[in-house]
Amino acid sequence: MLWNILLLALSWSLGQGIFFIQISITTLAATSFINWYLATIPIGSMLLVATIWSVFLPRVIARYGYRPPFYFGALMGMIGAGLCIVAAWFKLYWLLVVSAAFIDGQVPCTFYYRLAGLQFSTQKFASKAIAMVTAGGCLSPFFGPEIAKLMINVLPKQYSGAYLAALGGCAALLFTMRIIRFPDVKKKHNAIESTSLPTTMDRNLSSSGRSIFKIVGQRTFVIAALGGFVSWSAMGIQMSAAALAMIGSGHTFPQAITAVEYHILGMFIPSFFTGTLCNWFGSRLVMLTGLLIQFVGTFLFQCGFEIIYFDMGLIVVGIGRNLGYVGSSILFTKSYSPEEKTKTHSLYEAILMFSISI
Repeated sequence: MLWNILLLALSWSLGQGIFFIQISITTLAATSFINWYLATIPIGSMLLVATIWSVFLPRVIARYGYRPPFYFGALMGMIGAGLCIVAAWFKLYWLLVVSAAFIDGQVPCTFYYRLAGLQFSTQKFASKAIAMVTAGGCLSPFFGPEIAKLMINVLPKQYSGAYLAALGGCAALLFTMRIIRFPDVKKKHNAIESTSLPTTMDRNLSSSGRSIFKIVGQRTFVIAALGGFVSWSAMGIQMSAAALAMIGSGHTFPQAITAVEYHILGMFIPSFFTGTLCNWFGSRLVMLTGLLIQFVGTFLFQCGFEIIYFDMGLIVVGIGRNLGYVGSSILFTKSYSPEEKTKTHSLYEAILMFSISI
């Protein structure tokens, strides 16, 4: 079981590395192709399509198991990365938008790895399982921006080498998905799912559980969804804007990538103890603390255009995002019963993807 969680953590780091290559490199590449105010449209197209795919991903998993849709996501990522190489080579902005949309196939799968970790845990270990998978993101700076920085000039055209690194990352995901021992979709693995419902649930409920409207009307779900939405949207806005602001302020490309790497470390290093903090203090308090820390990071960006303010701001925002995201994810698992898992996951993942896209 632990071996599978570690492999999911590795897959999470690869997927997040690809995601951050796309976020940082594509924004800068688009700026060199076209006017700066259109630079974030490729990322917007990627996340918009990813939002739609995230609605269907849990349902596809419920029907076919984990491996086929995760394979599909990695293959879509490979196609998108290959098209990005062509777009960077010929400076085709429209193709950059299209290729970014293809990469969306991998993005929802990456975010779902943390919930897939619940398949290899007990109810007592659930919070730590989620935290362990997300802790794999500590390797994301190496698998993502650092390799992109080293490979930026491997190919003759600027930025095309970075997308070659993303292509290799998607290929590696195919390998990790092959060796993870996912449970058979036909078997019941409901004991590992946590629930906020009383043990005396009405036995007359249908096999699909309550309606989605009753589920989202719970205070637990509302708080978890709001916390996840705010933590991700605040992070996404500030990370993409910071990279553009650094280049616009005269800082170099390597400095901008290094700042993003610091940000990624801030996002994932706390995962080693976030699960324990949630067990000690409760997921709601941890989530709220993360949102407050993100506000502090936002304040640091207002202090000046020196490199130290960008670096520290991104680190602090990353730490806040970790506490807010992991805390909200753990709280979310307490809002549904086992038979309500699929439809609840669909809605929650769509909310998170939409929060990043805006």
